[in-house]
Amino acid sequence: MATIKEKKKLIKTIKNPIRYFRLNFSRYGGEVAMGTISKEQYEHWIEKQSEFEEYMVAVDFDAEDANKDIPKKAQFDRPFYEYSDICHLSGPEWDDSQTMYIEELDKDGKPLENDEGGYVQDIQHDFGDLESLGALIKCTEEHNASSKSCENEYYVFGQYFNKGGWHTPDIIKTGPNGIEIDKLTIEMANADGFKVFNEIEYDGEVYYLEEDSTGKSSSFYVNCGDRIDG
Repeated sequence: MATIKEKKKLIKTIKNPIRYFRLNFSRYGGEVAMGTISKEQYEHWIEKQSEFEEYMVAVDFDAEDANKDIPKKAQFDRPFYEYSDICHLSGPEWDDSQTMYIEELDKDGKPLENDEGGYVQDIQHDFGDLESLGALIKCTEEHNASSKSCENEYYVFGQYFNKGGWHTPDIIKTGPNGIEIDKLTIEMANADGFKVFNEIEYDGEVYYLEEDSTGKSSSFYVNCGDRIDG
């Protein structure tokens, strides 16, 4: 004989053969870019890293004014995110302490109400638990001083670090079992230690993420790849 829990599950399956969800990711992330620069830019700024951070913020605001006292060959003439021939990434940061929330919706995309008139409680999982629950998690890009993308190159690293949330604006439709973690794939890129992703795949479908966050801090520095100058 079926248990009460099994009977309730059967009734829910009959009533909701198709279910609707949004995935939310919280709470830190941002934008990062890495791009090649000249030897002269590198040599001028490598011993002035603290000054360089202030300088790049100023360049973003007014490049001409920021460069008034900077030697011509050492100047940066545009914001960091336009130095991006190595990589340019944005989205939530991949870190074990971050959280994914599974939000159930009605067919119109509004939060689903329960039988008591309140909202169905989100299911949440720490990023660090997703792989053990069956999700496929993999890093598809590596950019750092030892990577092929930076080998024999001088480069600038720039990052805006944001606090907030990222979500799938397109509704995810499932069968009666709802979101099944073993159907989830997340592919991230690693930009000098900052791991980030801007899309997820669920049950073979790709869903891009939309951001709702505010800036918290920034980081800028120059570096060089392994075996520079041969």
